[in-house]
Amino acid sequence: MEIRGSRRSLLLPVAVLLVLAALAGVLTLAARGRAERPRTAEPSRTAQVPGTTPAGPAPVDLAARVDGFTGDFAPGGPYTAPDAAQRRALADGVLGLLDGQTEQADRALARVGYRRTEFTEAVTGRRVAELADAAAESDRGWGRVYLDLSARSAWSVQVPHPVSDARTEALGVDVFRAAPGGVLVLAGAHRRAGADGSSDVAHRTDTVFAAVVEALAGRGVPGIQVHGFDEGSLPGQDAVVSPGAGQPGTAAELTATGLTRNGYAVCRAWREKCGQLGGTTNVEGRFAAGVGVPWLHVELGNGLRTEPARRAAVAGVLADTAVAWGPRP
Repeated sequence: MEIRGSRRSLLLPVAVLLVLAALAGVLTLAARGRAERPRTAEPSRTAQVPGTTPAGPAPVDLAARVDGFTGDFAPGGPYTAPDAAQRRALADGVLGLLDGQTEQADRALARVGYRRTEFTEAVTGRRVAELADAAAESDRGWGRVYLDLSARSAWSVQVPHPVSDARTEALGVDVFRAAPGGVLVLAGAHRRAGADGSSDVAHRTDTVFAAVVEALAGRGVPGIQVHGFDEGSLPGQDAVVSPGAGQPGTAAELTATGLTRNGYAVCRAWREKCGQLGGTTNVEGRFAAGVGVPWLHVELGNGLRTEPARRAAVAGVLADTAVAWGPRP
């Protein structure tokens, strides 16, 4: 009896080991079969940080974009005067965007070969709309308009003489970047490109530039127009601030005071003689005065436009003035 019990106790572990070995063989064959089967395509799973969105188009450096646009401007360059219907269409495009009617704006722009492009501006991170000639090779010279989409349009900075008044185009970009809610209106040709002064948009009412600025002023949007002068024409002065044909108001004094605090000599045209730099014949200024909308004509010496640090200081002052106007009604 003791011998048979011993045999049973030995047979049980052996049986267990045989069962485990069989199971291991089955599992090994199954694993090998999975490895040898062809893989089916699976959806891509790209790691993404929670709360973020996939990357979109690269931000656009507005300063570089404007420099690329204005780089070929020169006296005697190409310019075609727009007719009344063309001027009206572009003004309607701007007003459509002010009202949030993008489809209406796009239709108006398309009638004259313009288009709206939106992008994120590299320095500010704000969304910007560009209204520009759709044909890259166009030589009409009608200009561009940039609108900050991050806030309601409340003020404009106007550049009537890019390149001709050196680096006023860069100053316009600096001001536009320095405060939200701005509209940058940029002439599309050198002031001496067109015959008989037809491209000098500060002194002609039959231009796209004038039509857009008048449309903005008609909606109560105040503006700052930037110009450049040779310091030799007004010795001892770095800048001239003027309300043009209008009344000075607080904006003119605020701007002049801000420039003075930065160490610049400022001629205040409403109470001093500033040569021929008061902007009283400027057509956009006259229109703004006629509708009672604040408007400033700012003349700047060469250093305040061409030296980046000084230009940035000026831009900060002008942006402070724009913000002080507050949101439009």
